[in-house]
Formats: sequence, structure tokens, C-alpha cells
Amino acid sequence: MTAELPKHASVAIIGGGVIGASVAWHLTHLGLTDVVVLERGQLACGTTWHSAGNILRMSSDPATIGIYTYGVEFLTALQARHDVGWRQCGRMMVARTEARLKDFEAMARTLQACGVPVELVSADEVAAKIPVMHTDDLAGALWSPDDGRVNPTDLVAAYARESKAHGARFCEGVAADRALTDGSRVTSIATDHGEMGCDVVVNCAGLWARALGLRNGVAIPAYPVEHFYLLTETIEGTSPQMPTFRDPDGLIYGREEVGGLLVGCFDREAIPVPPEDLPEPFFFALLNENWDQFAPYMDEAIHRIPALGHAGVRTLLNGPEAFTPDAEPLLDVAPGLENYFVLAGLSSAGVTRSAGMGRALAHWIVDGDPGSDVSSFSLTRFRPEHNETAFLRSAVRAAPSGHFDTGH
Repeated sequence: MTAELPKHASVAIIGGGVIGASVAWHLTHLGLTDVVVLERGQLACGTTWHSAGNILRMSSDPATIGIYTYGVEFLTALQARHDVGWRQCGRMMVARTEARLKDFEAMARTLQACGVPVELVSADEVAAKIPVMHTDDLAGALWSPDDGRVNPTDLVAAYARESKAHGARFCEGVAADRALTDGSRVTSIATDHGEMGCDVVVNCAGLWARALGLRNGVAIPAYPVEHFYLLTETIEGTSPQMPTFRDPDGLIYGREEVGGLLVGCFDREAIPVPPEDLPEPFFFALLNENWDQFAPYMDEAIHRIPALGHAGVRTLLNGPEAFTPDAEPLLDVAPGLENYFVLAGLSSAGVTRSAGMGRALAHWIVDGDPGSDVSSFSLTRFRPEHNETAFLRSAVRAAPSGHFDTGH
């Protein structure tokens, strides 16, 4: 890794998190070796490092199912070359009501038609796979044996290591300011280390993607909110192969973590975080604990995992995550700038979508076509007013809880 800025790159990727690193990997493995990743801090220092790292298969959207399917295949192959912490422990999505179970039945039909091996299971089967879970009030669950978990920072390191072996360069400590243009094309990137020419630029700047886009008149409607998960001390009955779980009726999710539990929420009335108010530099940094916001979900978590009620708490992690108003990611070429691509607003699903969406963008750049239908991720699904700060601050308050709709 180096801060030395090359004079030119075929593709300049702004942002060295899991998304930017995946795009670099897929570009270089398509034969485009002159790729430069610009990272203002260190790789994975923004949102990636504190991600839970859960890898999903379940969705009701065929395009997303394809992204998830490739991601699992990619991680399985990558784990054979590098230890990225990939564990295919499965996921249990539980239903408290018959109505929720009906939603799961519809999702299961879509998944099975796409070749994903999921099945509906009883509350007793949930208890057998996750002994620490209270299941008496469950109507059933949807079980996916191919879901799993990964270490996000190890994943970024592996992306970077293999990208570098194929010619990519990673410039840490280099902050991109804006793209410089000649009419409808980007010609170079202005940075705090000078100017670098490029044929294509990719905005993967995470929390800072919107501000970077605004400097070139590119609307990227994504805005950070506070996002929480709890880490506990050791809890008897957990194991490294315990399935990950989601309880969408309680807006909580979780998994085993070093003999204890990681339990997070996708909260209602989420708290917006103005990026300009974050301290500089905001590298490997967190926000203050916010127990008032997390308390209702802690109650839900204790109901679902009673042992949490007397477990020691290591920390309540509060890290900002950028959400779009509909909690779906942004993958597109910027209107009016034919060589300015955007992959941002991953809405707390960056790790699990990184391989699939990185591949689609790389094919779009190299082949002129992403190779799959990514129209639902278009920038143009939003109108200009949807990128206004006041609108975004209001809209993203509902985005995390909406993220627990069965379609995600």
C-alpha cells in the first residue's frame, strides 16, 4: 500500500472499503490491470471494519438473489486461498405470526425457483438449531443452510492482495476532492496529493459518496444513520457454527461472536448523522453508545434470547451506515457523465453484496453491460428533490426498519 499517486489510471476507484476493493478485484480479473484505488485513510477504515459480516442468500427479488448466490460461491472459493473467516453456518429467519410465515412461504417459492435450498421449518426445529432461542411463540421459520458469516476486514485484505497481484494499486492516505471533466466525460481526479488522469472513475466512497458526488453535480441520495449492535460476554449454548438469525417482527438480528452473541437492530425512527459533523479524521471510529435508542430492541432481544437478560455486555457498538430512502443500493452511471460510475448507498448490506455488485460494475466498465438486470438500483429511480438534505434526513429515519421487509 502506498500514498504515491500515479499519473494516470484506466479506472480510478474512490473508496477502499469492501465495495471499492471488490470492484478492483473484479476489474483486474477481467484483465483490466491499470486500476488505482484511492482511500483517504486506510483500507476498510470507514464502515466496513465494524460491519457484522453476515452473508445472505434469502430475498424475494431475483436480481438480489443472483447477487447473493454469486457472493456465496465467491467466498467459498476465496476461503480456499485465504482465511477470510467464512463460515457457512446457515441462517434462521423466524416468524412470530402466521402472516409472517405466509410471507416466508412466498419467498421460499421464489428462492427455490432460483435454485436456493431453503425450507420452512417448525419452532421445534428452530430450537434444535439455536438452543439459546425462546421459540414457544413462533409460528415457524425459514431456514437457509447456505447463509453464513465472514470477517469484513480480512475480506478486504484478500480482495486487495489478489487485486495487487493482478496489477492494481492501492493509494492510502489520498483524499479525492472531485472529478475534473471535459464536457460529458471525466478526465482526471483532483486529490490532496495532486491530480491523476483517468479514463473511468468509480465513486465507492461510502459515508462520503453523496458529498463527493455533489461536487460534480451527481445526485447520490444516501445518508448515514446511527446503527447498533451489542456484543456480549460468553453465553452458554452458543457455538461458532450456530446459525445466524433474524427476527423481523422484533427488528433484530444476531449471531455467535467469540463465545457470546452479537445482537443488532434495524430500528424505527433511526437517527440521522450529518457526515459533515463527524470528527476528522473518522477512521476506524464509532459514535457514542446510545442506550435510549437501543433499549426497545434490547427488550425484543431478551425476549428472543432470554440468556441476554443476565449476560455481561462488552459494548454497544454504534457505527454510522449510509442508507438510501428505499434501503436499496445505488449502482449506475451518472446521468450526464458517461464515465462516472456510482456504487454506494449499500444500506447495511455492503459486505454481503460486495462480490455480486462489484462483479456487475466491473463487467459494465469492461464489457459495456453489467451482465444482469441492475435497473432496480438505478440512480434515476429518485428525483432531484430526493437528494435534498432535508428530505434525506427525514426519509432515512424509516429506511433501517424497512430493510427488514421480507424482500431484503
